[in-house]
Amino acid sequence: MGRRSCGTWGRAIVVAWSLAAACFAGFVSLPAAADDLVVPVDDPAVVALGKEKFGEKCGGFCHGSGGKGGRAPCLICGSFKRGGTDADLFKNIKSGVPGSAMGAFGDMYSDEQIVAIVAFLRAEQKKKAEEAQ
Repeated sequence: MGRRSCGTWGRAIVVAWSLAAACFAGFVSLPAAADDLVVPVDDPAVVALGKEKFGEKCGGFCHGSGGKGGRAPCLICGSFKRGGTDADLFKNIKSGVPGSAMGAFGDMYSDEQIVAIVAFLRAEQKKKAEEAQ
């Protein structure tokens, strides 16, 4: 019998395991679209965790209190240089942004904690939009 390429079956297994891991994580749900991640913006426990983690490394020095901006851009104003989807924010927090001062935090925070940070930022963005009305 000759060797076979993993091909479609290999990719299917990787996708299945990835989706199972995301669902098992508890509050990460399946993507709404191929390029976006659904975050639990209305879950107070997740948002509180995100606020705590954001405050540890992001808020005071770079992005300001609540993500309003400081030495680094505002993260709740709705305008982004490097993509503004939830998946983009997740990737930028996890992997950093090459050629910028934005470092990678994937070694410091779990995927669930990064999702919580994105949820916190989206909750703050939502709050800001409601206040403007």
